[in-house]
Parts: sequence; C-alpha cells; structure tokens
Amino acid sequence: MKATIAAVGLAHPFEVGYDQAQHLLDTTAQTLGALGITCHNTGVVMQDLKTVEQAAEALKCIDADVLMICIATWSEDHHLMDLLGYVDKPVILRAYPARDTGSLCCAHQIGAVFTNLGKQYEFIFGKPEDPVCAQKAKEIAIPYALANTMKDVRVGTFGGRVKGMTEIAYDEFAIKQYLGARVVNMEITELTDKVAAISDAEADKLLEQKKDLLKPCKCTSTADAMRESIKYYAAMKELCGEYALGALAVGCYTTYMGKVCLGYSLLAEEGITGACEGDVPNALTMKMLYELSGKPVNNTDLLDFNYDDNSILFAHCGSSGFSIAEGEIELAPVRLAETGVCCKFLMKPGKVTAVDICGNGSNFRMSVMVGDAIPCGMEFPGNPMTIRFEKPLDQINEEIMQYGSGHHWMVAYGDHAETLRRFCQIQGMNYYRI
Repeated sequence: MKATIAAVGLAHPFEVGYDQAQHLLDTTAQTLGALGITCHNTGVVMQDLKTVEQAAEALKCIDADVLMICIATWSEDHHLMDLLGYVDKPVILRAYPARDTGSLCCAHQIGAVFTNLGKQYEFIFGKPEDPVCAQKAKEIAIPYALANTMKDVRVGTFGGRVKGMTEIAYDEFAIKQYLGARVVNMEITELTDKVAAISDAEADKLLEQKKDLLKPCKCTSTADAMRESIKYYAAMKELCGEYALGALAVGCYTTYMGKVCLGYSLLAEEGITGACEGDVPNALTMKMLYELSGKPVNNTDLLDFNYDDNSILFAHCGSSGFSIAEGEIELAPVRLAETGVCCKFLMKPGKVTAVDICGNGSNFRMSVMVGDAIPCGMEFPGNPMTIRFEKPLDQINEEIMQYGSGHHWMVAYGDHAETLRRFCQIQGMNYYRI
C-alpha cells in the first residue's frame, strides 16, 4: 500500500534558523521521495496568516493521507491551528536537532496544544536527510492511508450470515465507525437471478476466456459444475460493478457450498475479496490485508495444533487466489457436499499475518497473530496452511479464548501487525496481539 504525505514548513522570522526553513522543508521532502514515499512539497513555510492561507490552498489540491509540519524554528502555534481550520488532516510534527532554533521546544508546545484540544498527532525528531526518520514517516502514514482507503469500501452481503454462526453477526454501525466501510445488504435472489440469466453458451465462452488460469489446473469437477461456478463468478463481478463493491460475503453454507468458491478465487486476482459463510467483518479484513500485502488473502479456520514444531493448521474449503498457490491447483467438488468447484492447493511458505475481526459496538475487536507459513501436505481438502509460531501453542489457545477471537482467520503474506495496531489506535478500535 502507498501513502501520500504533504509537507509544509513552519518558522518564525525573528528566530535563529529561519533562513534555513525552506532548505529543511525541501530536504525532508526529498529524503522521503528517495525512499519511494509519495511526498508533495507545498513549498510553503508558514509564518503569518497569508502564508497559512497559501499552504491551505496548496493542500486542498493534494489528496494527502497525512500532513507533515516541518518545524524549522520556534513559531507561534496558532498558525498550525489556523491551517487545520482550513484543512483538517492527520498531522506529523517533524522537529530537527539544533541548539538555537527552538524547533524541538516548538514541537513540544504544539503537542501540548493538540493534547488539550483532543487532536491526535505523530512526532518525528531527527535530521532532515535521516532515512530512519523517513522510514518512520512511512510507517506512520500507511495506517492512515489504510483508514482512508477503507472509507470508500462497500462490502456486499448476499443472504446474510449462515444459520448457527451467531459469532459472525455483523454490526453495521460498528463496521462504519471502526473500519470506515459501508455494508450493502442484498437478497440472495439478486445473485441467483443473474446466474439464471446466463446461458450455458455464455458460460463456456467465459471459461474459454479464463483458460490461461484454468487450463493448467487439474479438474475433477464436472463440466456442469464448472459452468455453474463461472456463472456465479460473472454474476458476482457484475454486481460488484453495479454497487461499487470491493468485498463480498455470501452465506454459502450449506445451500451455496461450492457454487461461489471458484468465483471468489478469480475475483481475488482482481482485487475483490470474498469471505465464506456470510462473514462480513472478515470480508473487510481480507480487503484490508489485500491492500497491505498486494496479494490475495487466505480465508481459513483454525483447525489443529502440532506441538512437535509449534505450528497450527489453518484451512477452509478452497477459495483463495491462484497467485499464492504452491504447486498444483485442483478444481474439485467442495468437501461434505461433494458438489461444485473449489480451488484446492497448498500455500506458499513465508512470513504471514493471521487476523480475525468480530464483535459489536464498543466491543468490536481485532485479533492478530504473526508466524511463518511452512510446507505442509493436503491435510485438509481446500487451501491448508501450516503456520509456525514463536509463542507456545497453549498460550495462543488461552489468549484466543481470553480475547473472544472468532474462528475465522484471514491470512496474508507479510508482517502487518504494527500497521494494524496503529490502524486500530487511529480508529479507536480494540486490538489484541496474540
């Protein structure tokens, strides 16, 4: 995920170091850019109301996730308060080491003001060319970028959650408040009517269009099942376009088992995440993890412990994106129902983050585990993933129960724990690191 930072200077003409304010602003922005961080330098050093207004006009043209205030000298703190009256953005206070400029004490002063006003802020202290400071800015900005991205996400739910899984009941108000996304509730007939309108000939044509992905796969599902599954893919994709959906949750168990799995796998490669069993919060969890990792996300249940190597088996029926597969992909009937098309394959090894979101109201919560996906066999028919952890398994087990984490774990490649912790802090959401 990329974040955008907008940089503005702050200095007082009477103070030592005022003549270096523009240089500090420019160097700070250039250092960020050299590390691949998108930084828009407004070129404005605020010192009075006129320059504050100039900075505000420049910022209105920039879709920034975070505003970095490059404090060159001690300055009157009301300039920054005035700026945020025009453009209210998350703020990084950037101070620089120097004996006579008052940069650091000005940052402390503004921090006190913001605390009194209840305004969240971040702080970085170091030389303008310091790459460590630039990296810290990136780490600060990405959770804000994630929060901004999620504000535009709509998740479509078809048929509600499955019967018997009260745990995944979704609180639309909590989802909007803490994740930023909006739930689009739809009858299952909106999906099935579109499926029924697609002819077999159209389905065969679409299967041919997807041959680069599907032909290399081993197929043990019937031709009729393949046609039905590709129809569900086409219907879901069309509805995503109509409703501007970035995520889906179909109440698949038991009636629609095996019908939407192939579609989920194909949509995952297009950036649309799909969660099983009508689990809306975890459809959004997948969307968040997709944005952070840039890869499809594995929808799993936590199934079994292996005390010999301190690992846990995670798996579900088989609806993950093909690009995270290790080895052969089998298009096969779903377990239990023995119908439809699931995408069965093993997962690539590597560092992974497993996340569950559930709850309601102020108890809406995120649980996070980080481990290493290691090679495993087809220990469960679907997309099994064995993850080795450093923490003892019994402790993990106890903490899952202590925090009331759910049974669905969305697993993404990479270590995203700190970004997610910061996201939850920004959004005022409960966060538990297991």
